[in-house]
Amino acid sequence: MNNVLANFFKDEYSKIPIWFLRQAGRHIPEYFEIRKQATDFIEFCLNPKLIVESTKLPLNYYNLDAAIVFSDILMIPWAMNRNVQFVKGIGPQLLPMIPDETKILKNINVFEKLEPLKDSISILKKELPQSKSLIGFAGAPWTLACYMIEGHGSKDFINIRKALWNSNKWLMELLETLSIYVAEKLEMQANAGADVLMLFDSWSHMIPSNFFHECAIDPTARIINTLRSKNIFKPIIGFPFKAGTSLINYSYESYVDCIALDWTVDLNWAIKNLNSSIVIQGNLDPASLIPYE
Repeated sequence: MNNVLANFFKDEYSKIPIWFLRQAGRHIPEYFEIRKQATDFIEFCLNPKLIVESTKLPLNYYNLDAAIVFSDILMIPWAMNRNVQFVKGIGPQLLPMIPDETKILKNINVFEKLEPLKDSISILKKELPQSKSLIGFAGAPWTLACYMIEGHGSKDFINIRKALWNSNKWLMELLETLSIYVAEKLEMQANAGADVLMLFDSWSHMIPSNFFHECAIDPTARIINTLRSKNIFKPIIGFPFKAGTSLINYSYESYVDCIALDWTVDLNWAIKNLNSSIVIQGNLDPASLIPYE
């Protein structure tokens, strides 16, 4: 773990590392040729050869300090038999969960179901230059639950919010189960060679403020404690998207080593209010990279 990004978290860096979320994908022409080799997106995310090619592709275009393994946060719901499909022009579609549904799968084998991801990371660690870190990731439990209950993306995720108020015990059970699977997915990636791990809570801004701790902070802390108990001490980045002032408690109580900020966060406010013992990164508005026409 002597590369730039890993050292960054140990306060031994000689420069600030640069990488981008979603740095592999549709903005690179060759991506479409790689994508055509799979019949659908799930098959794509289960093919080590295609994962490796897609992960390495951005390094041909940009002088980045890290590669991000090509996958999707919804591979855990897929492993839980939620019939995950990616429909062109629409986005992800899942079999929606009904609050109090008893079919919360508690015994899936994440290591077996997502073995192609592990194999891909092992290959990437051999093929990437030593100077390039490799970032593995997972969706945070709340964000996964949003998709699983709604059945698709949404502007307000009203169904999970109703479940939070009316079926709280069932929802907490779902979040706890997802925490186990997320920890296992991150454990697998760390053991395969990922240098840094990242947790995406893309819909954390949908959590009512009085539930933020138990829906975002507690699951993250539970996941990190599980990893540390298994002697996995790779740096962990938490990204609670548009969490506002809840970022303060998250920075102190989730146990992340780094907090990723969205573009709405004032950096001066963040420096004054967030946990000064952890790293902050991000804050770049993606629109700033798009030429105005």
